[in-house]
Amino acid sequence: MVKSLYSGVTGLKTHQQKMDVIGNNIANVNTTGYKTSVVTFSDVYYQTKQSASGATATLGGINPRQIGYGVQMNTTTPNMTQSGFTFSDSIYDMAIDGEGFFQLMDGAGNLFYTRAGIFNVDDQGYLVDANGYHVLGVSGDATNQPAGSEAIRITVPQTEAKCSSSTKEVNGVDITVSVSSPSDNTDMSVTFTNSTYPYATFANGILNIFFDMEEQYESDDAFEAAIQEAIAAGGVELPDDVELKFEFGSIPDDPDAKIASNKMMDWRAQTTVPAGETTYMDPATLEVKGILGFKAAKAKEASDADIAVDFVYTAGAAEVAAVAYDAASNKWTITVNENVTSAAINDAIKTYMETNPDAEEISCVKFVMPSDATERETALTTVANNDVTLTAGEVSVSLDIAATEEGEYANNYKVTFAYSASYGNTKAVWDENNLTLTICNDTTQTDIEEAIKIAAAGNQKKILSVTGLETLLGTKETTTNADGTTTTTLTAGTMTPAEREAFFGANPALSLGGGADSFFTEVAKFLTTFNLTDGRKGDAQSYKDLENISVQADGTVIGYHAVHGDMVLARIDIATFDNPNGLSQAGGTMFMATVASGEAQAEIAGSNGAGEVVAGALEMSNVDLSQEFTDMITTQRGYQANSRVITTSDTMLEELLNLKR
Repeated sequence: MVKSLYSGVTGLKTHQQKMDVIGNNIANVNTTGYKTSVVTFSDVYYQTKQSASGATATLGGINPRQIGYGVQMNTTTPNMTQSGFTFSDSIYDMAIDGEGFFQLMDGAGNLFYTRAGIFNVDDQGYLVDANGYHVLGVSGDATNQPAGSEAIRITVPQTEAKCSSSTKEVNGVDITVSVSSPSDNTDMSVTFTNSTYPYATFANGILNIFFDMEEQYESDDAFEAAIQEAIAAGGVELPDDVELKFEFGSIPDDPDAKIASNKMMDWRAQTTVPAGETTYMDPATLEVKGILGFKAAKAKEASDADIAVDFVYTAGAAEVAAVAYDAASNKWTITVNENVTSAAINDAIKTYMETNPDAEEISCVKFVMPSDATERETALTTVANNDVTLTAGEVSVSLDIAATEEGEYANNYKVTFAYSASYGNTKAVWDENNLTLTICNDTTQTDIEEAIKIAAAGNQKKILSVTGLETLLGTKETTTNADGTTTTTLTAGTMTPAEREAFFGANPALSLGGGADSFFTEVAKFLTTFNLTDGRKGDAQSYKDLENISVQADGTVIGYHAVHGDMVLARIDIATFDNPNGLSQAGGTMFMATVASGEAQAEIAGSNGAGEVVAGALEMSNVDLSQEFTDMITTQRGYQANSRVITTSDTMLEELLNLKR
């Protein structure tokens, strides 16, 4: 009877303990990551009144007779089933979708495991839970790294000092525009504009540079010097006293500018109507005083013999003393005086041809003489001493024409020659990019050069050099005398008026080509706007300098840094156990490993049976209130029944004690 009292007591105790567990479960119905504890009972050791015996030949077997001593707590096992998730706004709140636990370590190095992923980052960059315990995994770039159990610390490398810069491909070459030293204040836009005069402005982070983009820069130093000159001319002071710098990805072996030019070698013209002249010029003024010109009556071929005309001067009143033709030498001899005229000469020739039809007929086409009798006599005497030769055949000219400034601007220039039968009519006329040079009978190389300068009107690019005509056309040289007067000396050319007409009258033309800007000038012409960025001074960085931090399903923590770009910062690894129900509860929704659970095995989330990490979420408690309330009712009834055992046993003892009365 007394034993029933003790059995009732054990029933009360075990049901009270179960009620304690139920109460704890219900209390943690809203605890993040909490796992419900499930209680089981077992009976206590039994007293054997009679042991069991086997059957004999005469008697059957006897079952054992045992009386129990009550009940005891058998197990208190956590229910590790996964619960639902509640989502939050914190990027460091995490849950595990599947098996496993987050790893934690306290200050003493003790390891804990939890399903409650309420984490944050402390001021040192460590990932910690609400207790300040370190979350474990792999720090830094965990790519291709095995799972780990080290304290996770989010670190950002120090930013290196860097100059603001921008690189563009300009005319096929990478050009980098940068500042001379690191600065936090030199991210700017740099624009380049063609201008005759160097200048620069700087405002609101925009640097405008005006400089001559067509000037021929023969080196990178000359190019940069032009930029610096423009900045200095504008009085611009860049932030932090930096200077603008240029870097060329490559420089060709021959970066120099080229002059546009063209060359004619043995340019030939057929003299189909040979003609010739002889002139007399005043030695002091070089003014033409006398001209005698003849031409053949029919065209002559190059194989024909030349026709010579000799003059003989005689004083007297008669217009023509005589004309005669020598067939052997193919020569006419004409006697003239101060009163002779072109018509008189032609009349004499015609009269002579009437009786000498085999003579090579010629005609006088020009006869210009001074009106003064004395000058006329001098002119005729001079002319008579300079015979005329009517040369048949070809005229050959070698000619060079080139721009006087380097660059590609003259590549579309064209030079055309024209002929004028007059004197003093040398001209140079520009029509857009076409230059027409008019050559007359007294044009010299010097006249051509002067005419080109006049036509250029001060534009140096319109001044062309024409060489190769000095010997053919002759030159003039003017010197200044001691008394201030000038003297002009004429060097006569070898080209006759007929040859001038034959060659230049055909309007020969040639175009310039081969001109090229220097490499640096070509770059200058294509410069536009460069946006200089990434300028900074080196500085220490922390997780606070990160943006857009996210946690991937495999626990990888990724963040964006303005300088370093996207970075893998760490990886939160998951611990799994062979027997998670064997874990020991340590409070704070944490567990500790035991010999029953086995050693923790660190795994990358989502692999080898470990669940995936869900960022921005927390796992709710898996307490089932309906089950807990049901268990609470049955526990209450069990407790009540055990109390009745005690009271009934007490009544029976009371009856026993009353027997002695």
